[in-house]
Amino acid sequence: MLHRLLCVFAACSFTAVIAVAADKSASDAKDLQGTWQAVDLEANGEKSPADQVKELQIVIKADEIFAVKPHGEDPRNKFKLDSSRTPKTIDLTPLDGPRKGGIVAGIYSLQNGQLRLCINIFGKDPARRPTEFKTQAGDGVGLVTLERAKQE
Repeated sequence: MLHRLLCVFAACSFTAVIAVAADKSASDAKDLQGTWQAVDLEANGEKSPADQVKELQIVIKADEIFAVKPHGEDPRNKFKLDSSRTPKTIDLTPLDGPRKGGIVAGIYSLQNGQLRLCINIFGKDPARRPTEFKTQAGDGVGLVTLERAKQE
């Protein structure tokens, strides 16, 4: 009887942990909604020039994320967050283009009004998740720091 009780308790505790993690991920997804302006950008270990950084905006609407550039939008992606991991993870699923339907793995941070995305966007194996917020020459990883875009 004690064994059954412990099993039930363990199952309920595990379910509660999953529910809390799902609630936190949903809360993060809600907090990410809107238009974000890049303030810093690097890829493959190289910082981008200030004019390129200034041109980049990211829009997050419902469960989609895409970049807006002066000459139009980048392909749209569905996204899924997991805030229970350290660092927090984001999986992008491109809705069109050469990687349509695949997974592009990344990590994210939302602190002090800044959103940081570190994504294996240019890599040969886009499902390989970065483990820290940095890029190195030839790694295929992009890192962008964003702040809420000012309303005009």
